[in-house]
Amino acid sequence: DYHLLAGVDHFYFYDWSTDNTREILQPYINAGIVTYFFYPGRAAQSAAYDDAIKKFRFHSRYMAFIDADEFIFPQDNRGIVEVVDELLAEKPYASGLALNWHFFGSSHQEKADYGRDVIERFVYRAANDNFGLNRNIPLNSGIKNIVNPRKIAFFSSAHNMWYFDGNYTVNEEGGIVLQSFNMPVTDKKIVLNHYHTKSREEYIKRANRGAADGLDHYDQDKFNEHDQNDIFDDRIIEYRNARIK
Repeated sequence: DYHLLAGVDHFYFYDWSTDNTREILQPYINAGIVTYFFYPGRAAQSAAYDDAIKKFRFHSRYMAFIDADEFIFPQDNRGIVEVVDELLAEKPYASGLALNWHFFGSSHQEKADYGRDVIERFVYRAANDNFGLNRNIPLNSGIKNIVNPRKIAFFSSAHNMWYFDGNYTVNEEGGIVLQSFNMPVTDKKIVLNHYHTKSREEYIKRANRGAADGLDHYDQDKFNEHDQNDIFDDRIIEYRNARIK
């Protein structure tokens, strides 16, 4: 619902969960808003991204490759496409936009509260110079991408891809991004709010499920590493309300 307000037209949903996701999505599937795939198995993320590129590269002007706990947040009241159009127009072969994370912690919540939206429940995030625990780069240096799908050959990871010759990813300042992170963090025009941790109760459930890319694991040490609550930031709620109006 949030991304519809932000200007997204269609969703290609790859689901490897074990809950009632399909049931929740069914009204959107019936309305033609969601194309749904049950895609079971661990470490399926990059394969799902490649499948989406192969099947739908000619169906969309842009495709954002994000998870269900990530929310694209323009830093003004414009829609996502308007911002991406502006930022990619500055370089002739820029075919993807890297979105830096704003990494949200638990807001000191132990228990899950499913009566409120994620963006309302978690309003404290890591500062851009916060490395978490035992990390070599800041939490917010991670990226996901909005791309012109016709320019992509395949994904090398969930955060990085191979383009056809001559094309590349840029950050919001026009700098070329060649890796799966972007430093220093660029977050003045558009960011990706990443609600990775949620409450401790929800994190434990996530630990039992395992990582989508197969490269990470979740335990109490990981929770402590990622549960960073430096800055109060509820601006995405203001953005959502402005888009409703």
